[in-house]
Amino acid sequence: MTPVGRAAAAIELLRGIGAGADPADTIITEYFRRRRYAGSGDRRAIRALVYGVLRGLGRLKWRLAEAGGDSEDARAWLIASTPSADLEAIFSGGQFGPDPLGDEERALAERLDANPGDPPRWARLNCPEWLLERFDRAFPQTCDAELAALNEPAPVDLRVNLMRTSRDSVEAYLREEGHEVAPTELSPACLRAQGWLPLANTKSFKDGLVEIQDEGSQMLALAVNAQPGERVADLCAGGGGKTLALAAAMKNTGEIIAADISPSRLRRMTPRLRRAGVTIAHPTAIDIAALADAVEPVDRVLIDAPCSATGAWRRHPEARWQLTPEKLAAHVATQEGLLRDGARLVRPGGWLVYATCSLLGQENEEQAAAFLNEHAQFQRVPAEQYLSADQLAAAGLGAEGDLHLSPARNGTDGVFAVVFEHREN
Repeated sequence: MTPVGRAAAAIELLRGIGAGADPADTIITEYFRRRRYAGSGDRRAIRALVYGVLRGLGRLKWRLAEAGGDSEDARAWLIASTPSADLEAIFSGGQFGPDPLGDEERALAERLDANPGDPPRWARLNCPEWLLERFDRAFPQTCDAELAALNEPAPVDLRVNLMRTSRDSVEAYLREEGHEVAPTELSPACLRAQGWLPLANTKSFKDGLVEIQDEGSQMLALAVNAQPGERVADLCAGGGGKTLALAAAMKNTGEIIAADISPSRLRRMTPRLRRAGVTIAHPTAIDIAALADAVEPVDRVLIDAPCSATGAWRRHPEARWQLTPEKLAAHVATQEGLLRDGARLVRPGGWLVYATCSLLGQENEEQAAAFLNEHAQFQRVPAEQYLSADQLAAAGLGAEGDLHLSPARNGTDGVFAVVFEHREN
């Protein structure tokens, strides 16, 4: 594809992403599935163009609004992000290119070029203005650094299936295939790719030795601390990433109830379980309240709750503009319900682990405090009971703290987890 063809594809994709019906990566994957003729170089270039716009969208929206343009128009986003010297060549029309610039668009481009302006903090940090106060409360000393880190591309992290192999072995296998990976500090099962990695084409993936999973998410399995032979409930199990990690920790003995209300999400888990050799997980499409009524209490319960996903903005930069105060309030209400129902599933002496990929205190520490106020039979478990001293130091956590990881401090997605123990008396 030519540069103009790539620009036209980027505009089409940005329009679909701006509509907010599906995540950007889903829209892009489906777009290329229907266009097999696009080579790998074109796909990477178009992805880079799209994500480059999304990672600077706050500044683009502000600049367009200041210049009298349409801050919600995908074509205008690309005009504002293209060097003025290249505009006529990119917007040149033809069979595959974007339509030529109109008079109003040329005038807009001139205004943008003449006045780059001094963007306000929300635009510079690419964060919706209404969320800034919440981030300031969550990170009173380092807020700007955390938001800046959320605008960087996320690394590709791999979780090695320690049930079948070792991290050193998989690192050697991947290097033999020409892929550079390196161990990380926090998760003993994590390898981080040092460049582009077509994982699905590797023998290690096909043999069930490795899966893609951010290091922060891998740490949730350590927080659960599931032991071989135990009964565990993975609530909101989705596609099964954490179920797979739990099964490896349990050495594939015991039982995992992998519950989710979405049968379609659970269906994605089945081939992953088969490839990894996991036999103890039972995908179950069920409401959590109904599950609590139907089964005997278990040893460990993991609630990886639906949330604002602010900690995953590196992977889904468009999500920040789709979050609203009303959606955040709905997430908080859902989390409260999941905690109430999940608590009913925990046997005396068992652990309840509440986790999010949020960086907001409203969904994290405040939820934990509210739960403890209403459930006197539970007490907090200090991090030193499920993390080693080296891991606590590497994560920058105190022994009494919860698991709280962030992109700026830890190089992971934003992850929060708090562990509660159901006291015997």
